[in-house]
Amino acid sequence: MTEESAHTEVPAKNEANASSHRPLSGTAEVPGALAIGYASAAVGEKTNEDCFGVVTPREMPEAAKRGTAVALADGGSAGGTGRVASEVTVRALLQDFYATPAQWSVERAIDTVLCSVNDWLYVQNGRDPEFDGVVSTLSMLLFSGGRFNLAHVGDTRVYRWQAGTLERLTADHTWPRRDMRHVLRRAVGLDNHLVIDFQSGQTRVDDIFLVASDGVWEVLGNTVLEEVLAGDGSVEVIAAELVGRSVQSQRRYMGHNDATALAIRITGSGR
Repeated sequence: MTEESAHTEVPAKNEANASSHRPLSGTAEVPGALAIGYASAAVGEKTNEDCFGVVTPREMPEAAKRGTAVALADGGSAGGTGRVASEVTVRALLQDFYATPAQWSVERAIDTVLCSVNDWLYVQNGRDPEFDGVVSTLSMLLFSGGRFNLAHVGDTRVYRWQAGTLERLTADHTWPRRDMRHVLRRAVGLDNHLVIDFQSGQTRVDDIFLVASDGVWEVLGNTVLEEVLAGDGSVEVIAAELVGRSVQSQRRYMGHNDATALAIRITGSGR
């Protein structure tokens, strides 16, 4: 993975996608199933602490049964080293999930892998001063056979755009008080016990799933999200426009929140 974000396909090896501060955008396809557009940018002269990955295991029959995975993590720490947490979380999840026993449920497989990552980060936070309390959010979508599975912890968000209606599928794990609305109460590495939200459902052709860090959804708000999703742009255009608008807005008011968006359009059943 690079300093910006990562697009990983299995069995292809990892690709270097961007320099430290250059915005990243692109697209990936699963023929007959999905079109995936992605964009990410750091705001200001800082390392992008968002990290994402896409896995399409087309040439691995056993892994392919699990489906296509899309994951986004937003790292945070007191000392600005949150990239460590987000990268470890995405890498471990997308590599180890497909190595879990085939008879395990999706929920058991994800829970096992993420709890292992959580344990490692939590121990490192207590042992290594360089970690400085690093934690990460995580939202993962898994698409297979006309269905989706969703795993979530933190305040990255997942939305579904269906028949002109925007539906938020995730809850923010932050404290309800206004002065603590950015403080995570659940995150990978935050506590020795990790609780993950799970959800599943059917997909329809032309549904668009949006996975976004708070640098996108909080900066832009639902009105802009709906406006962009209602357009006739490709998934790459959707992701790039959302990130571009966030960066422009933050430059006006001296914001510094990394912005990442992944747009996934359902193009078929994938059977």
